Amino acid sequence: MLRLGIVDFDSSHCVEFTRRINGTGVPADQCVEGGRVVLGWPGTSEMAPERIERFRPEIETLDVDLVGDPSEMLDQIDAALVLSLSGTPHLDRARPFLEAGLPVFVDKPMACRFEDAREMFRLAGEAGVPFFSVSAMRFCEEVISFCDNREGLYGPVHGAVSFGPAWRAEGNPGLFHYGIHPVEVLFSVMGSGCRTVTAHHGEGADVVVGTWDDGRQGTVRGGRSGATAYGFTAWCEHAVIQQNISTRFAYRNLCQHIVETLSGNTPPPVSPENTLEVIGFIEAALESESHHGQPVPLPS
Repeated sequence: MLRLGIVDFDSSHCVEFTRRINGTGVPADQCVEGGRVVLGWPGTSEMAPERIERFRPEIETLDVDLVGDPSEMLDQIDAALVLSLSGTPHLDRARPFLEAGLPVFVDKPMACRFEDAREMFRLAGEAGVPFFSVSAMRFCEEVISFCDNREGLYGPVHGAVSFGPAWRAEGNPGLFHYGIHPVEVLFSVMGSGCRTVTAHHGEGADVVVGTWDDGRQGTVRGGRSGATAYGFTAWCEHAVIQQNISTRFAYRNLCQHIVETLSGNTPPPVSPENTLEVIGFIEAALESESHHGQPVPLPS
């Protein structure tokens, strides 16, 4: 049984992940086996400090003991989940666990700076421990099914559009807040290799076009007005796939990957290269936006 500790309670994920991993308060088809959240540090928050006191009693009802400092968890857990709402503190939150040789999962957005994300991967590599960060949207059943059939049934992807809400919030600039979800879906569908980004920002939506190193183009439309939903269209060699996305099993599937990967039983479900490109894509989109839509290369 993998003993897990949670850092920061300002995101609803602290409750949603614990319910599924500890098998409490959710239907049987949402439960994950093999791990248990045993400790938690409520932490601090620049974005939503009021959430900490709202989620604290819920976490305690799930049979999780609280600590006054994250260092108290180091010798009592097997792996850590850094679930801060903002990506900015993630490097500082993850560092002591990685330096202590513990596996770590970092919630989305992994970081709000490319250099912070790269440093976390460096620390994990130096420690030789499992580590990854990802949006649960990659594990919606429709995205998984498409990726499983991409090479055989559909053929290579020539281009794609991913869409979803992209509400903004201080602490996670640009697409780092809600917009990261459709960005990660795009990178699931297209794969790695994005080299330049052009961003078109409006009051009601962001439209960001990435050009891959083989000339393919992938687009994210992040909406902030009218109805919003998740989905994608992929232009493949043998078919054009138009797919709406349900989030019903997204958390469950992500939690299963967390337990299996941090246990060392399976490799991370997303490569470091793909994850770093997501962060670089959003960082480049912000720069393009500030330069009135000029193309911007991803950081290398």
